[in-house]
Amino acid sequence: MERILVCMDGTHGGWEALSRSIALAGRIDARVSVLRVVPPQQAGAAAPRQEDAVKNRLELRIEAAKSEGVRIQHFVAEGGFEEEVIRFVEHDRTTLLVVEAMDGDGRGDGRSQDAESSWLQRIRHRVSCRVEVVSPKKNVNLQTHKG
Repeated sequence: MERILVCMDGTHGGWEALSRSIALAGRIDARVSVLRVVPPQQAGAAAPRQEDAVKNRLELRIEAAKSEGVRIQHFVAEGGFEEEVIRFVEHDRTTLLVVEAMDGDGRGDGRSQDAESSWLQRIRHRVSCRVEVVSPKKNVNLQTHKG
């Protein structure tokens, strides 16, 4: 059975990668694992609101996928993004890692393309599974032409 991993944190987007993984899992009868990596919390510090919003959105998306018959699980790891992704891939025997690329115009989540390339290359060189990079969809305004 294929084991697909989607990973996300505050700087590594993942919504399009998650959608792609869920659609693929439904077609090939694979299992999807979602790994959300959070930075180490300082003692007594409360989770930021943005983290709560991501968690809530993710839980809703996972429940929707389950209702469609997709086997999907959610995991949370505390630590560095690259290290936690690599550790999870090895532990879970992941066969496909799906990551989301930064959009090409430099907007999006604020990462530079050089930074994206370096973290992705470091992960690729340390995992034995296939890696698929998914581009986020652009917001396109469709207008109806009358004629």
